[in-house]
Amino acid sequence: MHDLLLQNAVIYDGSGGPWYRGDVAVRAGIIEEIGALPPGCASETVDLAGKALCPGFVDMHSHSDFSAFMVNDVDGKVTQGVTTEVCSNCGLAMTPSVPERAGLLHEYMRPYLPDGMPAPQEFRSLEQMMDRIDSAGYMTDLLFLAAHGPLRIAAMGFENRRAGPAELDRMKELLAGEMESGAAGLSSGLIYPPGCFADTDELVELCRVAAAYGGIYTTHMRSESGDTLKAVAEAIDIGRRSGCPVHISHHKIMAQLEGLSEQTLGMMEAARREGIDVTCDVYPYTAGSTMIGALLPPWVNEGGAAQLVGRLADPVSRKRIAEDMEKAIPGWDNFSKTSGLENILIFTAERDKSLEGRTLGDIAAERSRNTLETLFDIIVSERANCTVAIFSQSESDNRRIVAHPLSMIGSDSHPASTKGIYASRRSHPRAFGTFPRVLGKYVRDDHVIPLETAIWKMTGFPAQRCGLSDRGLIKKGLLADLVAFDPRTIRDRADFTDTSVPSEGIASVWKRGKVIVRDNVSVSPPTGTCIRKRGKR
Repeated sequence: MHDLLLQNAVIYDGSGGPWYRGDVAVRAGIIEEIGALPPGCASETVDLAGKALCPGFVDMHSHSDFSAFMVNDVDGKVTQGVTTEVCSNCGLAMTPSVPERAGLLHEYMRPYLPDGMPAPQEFRSLEQMMDRIDSAGYMTDLLFLAAHGPLRIAAMGFENRRAGPAELDRMKELLAGEMESGAAGLSSGLIYPPGCFADTDELVELCRVAAAYGGIYTTHMRSESGDTLKAVAEAIDIGRRSGCPVHISHHKIMAQLEGLSEQTLGMMEAARREGIDVTCDVYPYTAGSTMIGALLPPWVNEGGAAQLVGRLADPVSRKRIAEDMEKAIPGWDNFSKTSGLENILIFTAERDKSLEGRTLGDIAAERSRNTLETLFDIIVSERANCTVAIFSQSESDNRRIVAHPLSMIGSDSHPASTKGIYASRRSHPRAFGTFPRVLGKYVRDDHVIPLETAIWKMTGFPAQRCGLSDRGLIKKGLLADLVAFDPRTIRDRADFTDTSVPSEGIASVWKRGKVIVRDNVSVSPPTGTCIRKRGKR
């Protein structure tokens, strides 16, 4: 006798192949049979009445690990069908921490934590943090990357210079420990301090360690604006020299460079013909989000947030910063130029909540100040603990990237919820809407890609990329992580004004055969666990 029988489904199995009609039987959390199955063969039967059934979505680019060890009941992801998340992207993570740099990692991550949350424990290793998460569970399964930012902080703080041999050896030692703890690879954030201070050789050496454990390298590239082509070339070169598979995070093209994705995607295709394993992910929005310090030249961030604020409080340094923001500094994405400083939206502010949801232009007009000085004032008063939204991307390039065979879907979202400590914290609408938006807008409404292809990019492809052989497909013997949805009605509802609104059209989500979402509402306590890859060198 099966535990669960899902009848009359239109099955999109996650392989990218054509849909078919059938039933799926589950026992002990595993898919046991697929086909035309007899009624009464399971303890529970659910008639899907022709709804689409697919594997649980695998979010290739997530930041849920920021507080997973402290807050475990966030529902933003599961209500859109996500059952597995790949975390610690962009070189950002809460581990590893070392005693000689105590406090620096928390300072680094503070803008991403909700108000009222106490200073988190600093974990010595990824394994220690995963043990903490597993003690309480999480809403989804979490797969981790080892993040370059904490590795560099542990070895040399926020110093803006090339790593010395002993410092590089220390980073490699810590990375090996994270890989042995269960990390799936290495991530970098090359626009953020301290990642922006690293040269290519440092990244190649670290990627050789990740490759030795069978890991991948995911990168928030050094530029997503004027030097995009150079940044793609660097990412590919790192893969060429290290032998590590390369994955370009949240690939995008700025509006003023519209059409450039033809070249960037062509570079990836050429790299693959050369034998370099490169892929990318993309989110279905034309606005990104980042920490407010990323709006400033890299040198301003040297030493961490306290020194950044000190430089802005000093009139001489402030004048130099203003001058640099008017220049084109090689290798720096100047968002004040690419999107217009007046259009940048304050997402979260730690102290003055009246700033949230407003553009720098509006705030400057209210204060009768110029926009740049207003930005500086906000960074000082908020102690750099703000996040911002940047409206700057080309929609036509976004569509081209979504449709390309080398791309998969990732939300690039932080934890978000309709309840608890995160309920009052603003988030990017992608935290609730990424996957339904692809299925509603890009598949049904705009016909950018077929539904079978979209499901592959959300399930089988990211699972394959991360070496997750137990999920991502509706196949006998795999985990019964499943999503039932209505292709005619599925859509995202969160926007930049009302950010925490669940999507529509998700009928049910099952995790290991147990229902966790019904009619877009979470109905289960946390049941997810940490995925430990346990790579062998």
